[in-house]
Amino acid sequence: MKTGGTLKRLVIIMSGLLLTSCLLPGMIPLNQEPAGPMPVMEKDADKVIEVLNSRNYIELGAFAQERYTEEDFAKPGTFTFTVKIPNDQPVYFSYGWCTTTDEILRQNFEHITVKLSINGDELGNDVIHPISFTRPDGLLCLDYGVLATEWPAGEYNVEAAANFAEKINDGIADYEAGDYVVQYNVTVEAGASGSETPSPSP
Repeated sequence: MKTGGTLKRLVIIMSGLLLTSCLLPGMIPLNQEPAGPMPVMEKDADKVIEVLNSRNYIELGAFAQERYTEEDFAKPGTFTFTVKIPNDQPVYFSYGWCTTTDEILRQNFEHITVKLSINGDELGNDVIHPISFTRPDGLLCLDYGVLATEWPAGEYNVEAAANFAEKINDGIADYEAGDYVVQYNVTVEAGASGSETPSPSP
């Protein structure tokens, strides 16, 4: 799957909000109240952009112990990552998709439904922010992401899932219909200030 990857080297463009208006309604659920302890999730899209541009955040995948190839992600399936993070830095997690043109990106998202969740609680569009950007290789991407802080120490299951209602093409390759799911088994450690933060991985 042509995911957005790291935002560290990318120029972030807030055209994602405009692009989203062209997508099917109901792609992201309305606001929902979580049942259990949750981190604080940023509702202001401008503040999310500010943090991402500052690079003062943790990309959840950068802490993952497991590694998968692009070929693995190119077909439906569930991919599990084990992650330990400190609770003293903002954490960003997302589902991203990249294509060769804006038109293909819009067409692809007519058939893609994105869901982000923590501990089984599906997150709403008040905290999931669409961000459009161009990768260094020229691919055009749309990222649906959440910026979370103040995680209570403990164990979390964070999931980023996309359902492809039919086969799509990103301008380079075909991707079969089905569910493309990334699960993070996250351990949040308290009092981890000063721990080394790895650079976001591609």
